[in-house]
Amino acid sequence: MFYFRKLLLNIYFWPTFFLFTVFSLVVLPLLLAINFLTDRKPRTQFLRLLIRIHGLIIVKYIPFMAPVSIEDRSGGIKTPVIFTANHCSSVDPYLFGMLPFENAFITSWPFKIPVFGKIMRMAEYICTDDGWQSINKQSEKLMEKGCSIIVWPEGHRSRDGKLHRFKKGAFQLAYETKRKVVPVCIIGTYKLLPPGKRLLTPSRIKIIILPPIAPGYNKEDNDEITLLRDKAREVISDEYKRCISN
Repeated sequence: MFYFRKLLLNIYFWPTFFLFTVFSLVVLPLLLAINFLTDRKPRTQFLRLLIRIHGLIIVKYIPFMAPVSIEDRSGGIKTPVIFTANHCSSVDPYLFGMLPFENAFITSWPFKIPVFGKIMRMAEYICTDDGWQSINKQSEKLMEKGCSIIVWPEGHRSRDGKLHRFKKGAFQLAYETKRKVVPVCIIGTYKLLPPGKRLLTPSRIKIIILPPIAPGYNKEDNDEITLLRDKAREVISDEYKRCISN
C-alpha cells in the first residue's frame, strides 16, 4: 500500500507541478503588464507577491499526500525580520509561500537555473555569490521597504536530515541592521524529498515559527553575533528533536 501511494503521488504531482510552473511563466508577463497599467504595486514587490502565491499553491492547494501545517509560536512578529530555517530539501523554499509576510531569499543555486535566476534577480532576491558587501546592502534596502529576509544558516541542504553547524552571515546581518531573527523549524521535508532523490515520499510537513530573538549589544561584536547564532540554532535544534521524537 505504501509503494502504491508513493507511485500515485509521483505520477500525479510531477506532471501537475510542471504544468502549473509552465502556466505561471506564461501568464507572468500578462500579470506584470496589468499591474504596471493599473499602477497597483512596485514591480519588484508585485513579483515577490506572485512568487509567494506560486509557492502557496504548490504546497497548499495542489494536494500531494504531504499536508502542510503551520504552528505559530512566535508570539507576534513585527516585520521586517530575518527568518532563519533548517534546510533539508529543495521543497523548503516553497513553504515560505505559506507565511503572510513579504519576503525575499538569500541563496545561491536557484540563480543558476535558466529563467528562474532572471526572475529572482528581477524580484531583488539576493545571491550569495555577489559577496558580503552586496548582500548587506541589498538586504538593508529590502528591509527598509518592509520586506523580510529568509536565510538558510547551514548554507546548504542537510544530506542526512540532521541539523548542522550554522554560519554567521545571517546573524551578522541581524546585528548590523538591528533586525530580529525569527527561527523557523521545518519538519518532514527530508522524508518527502531528500537531497539527491527525484521521487517524492508521502510525508506530513510542519512549519514551526519560533519566538523572535533580538541581537544584543553589550559585548564585543563577534561575541554578540556568536551568541545570537548559537541561540537560534539551539531553539531550532530543540524543537526539531522534540518533533522527531514524538
